[in-house]
Amino acid sequence: MVSSCPICEQPIPGTSEHCDVCGFPTALAIEGLRAARAVPADSRSARAPATASSAKPRPVPAPEAELTATIGRGLRERTERLRPLGRDCPDVTSEMCEAALSEASGRVGEALEILRGAQSRLDRQSRDAIRRRWEAADDRRKALERTGVRLALDLPPADSVGTDGVEEAAESVRRLVEVEARLTKFESDWKGIQGLLAQIETLRAEAEDLGVPLGEIPGQIAELRQKLSAEPCREEQLDALSQDAARVLMLLHEAVPSALEEELGRHGLTLARIAADSDGAVPAQRLHDEATGHLAKGRLVEATQSLRDLRRAIDELEHPAPAATPPARPKPPAPAASDDETLAVLLKKARSLAGRVRSLPPESAIALEAAAQIREATDQLRAGRLSDADRTLTELMRALSREEARP
Repeated sequence: MVSSCPICEQPIPGTSEHCDVCGFPTALAIEGLRAARAVPADSRSARAPATASSAKPRPVPAPEAELTATIGRGLRERTERLRPLGRDCPDVTSEMCEAALSEASGRVGEALEILRGAQSRLDRQSRDAIRRRWEAADDRRKALERTGVRLALDLPPADSVGTDGVEEAAESVRRLVEVEARLTKFESDWKGIQGLLAQIETLRAEAEDLGVPLGEIPGQIAELRQKLSAEPCREEQLDALSQDAARVLMLLHEAVPSALEEELGRHGLTLARIAADSDGAVPAQRLHDEATGHLAKGRLVEATQSLRDLRRAIDELEHPAPAATPPARPKPPAPAASDDETLAVLLKKARSLAGRVRSLPPESAIALEAAAQIREATDQLRAGRLSDADRTLTELMRALSREEARP
């Protein structure tokens, strides 16, 4: 309770509803003090009466003053109930201060209009903020479920959330804050489980690729994923699943190192038998040292990758690939004959065929046809058409061979 008036700074009795000097309503005293602090002291002292005797109280209509006090109390109560909204909580402090100053100046109607405007804005903005936050909460829930987890968290449609009365809005805000807190815990727990599952799957894949025996671990991984998708999960169930995932990862960290250490021991003996100056021995030894170092530091995925490279290097050392034989050189093509040489060959072929034509019966059809072909080939040779002459002589030779073959 304010003991002095923020306008004229005169004492106010605890049971009085207005300042006896200036008529300022005590219900808005706190807002008046905030406004007074925002005004320079010089200007405030210039407006305020110097003494109680020099100030004359302004009459304040009782019904309107009571209404402004009622609205002011309602605004303060509703703002306090909406405070958990944080940055989304509407702020009407400036309007309440302005209304207090207007009422203290005797403009009660103006103060009442300002408070009603503030009340309307507070209702509208709080309703929009609450519904917007419910929609955001539902989006967060859907985003979680798209990643593979079902949540035991039912949210009402944003349009059905009641925000009309003070109590109704306060209950909606209370439920909203509770749901948002649960969503935050779900997101945190689920992010941790996803990290564990990623490590499990990566290490399991590397181990199976190397042929490391895992026993019952793959079955436990499948059971864990089935639990995540089987039924809606509450916070305590996610905690239990997180512990199960951590236990499976621990089993992998127990099974894989012993198998890797045993295989690296065998490879070490193999490298010891290989001469140090042989091709590939130094890189293989470097891979062996690298895998051993990763294993000693607990970097199992890196150790499995180095071991895979080491296997290939040792296999190449023990089974070197045969040297590739150079491809046979193709035989050079026979040099093309010159035109003079070709002409000499064709002339010799023509003379030989002419001798065979003379041995044919005179005036026979084959003799006449052969003589014509001999003349045609001769003309082609004179014209330099060697390929045509060669073709003509070849056809003539075939015809003579067929004729001689007849009985």
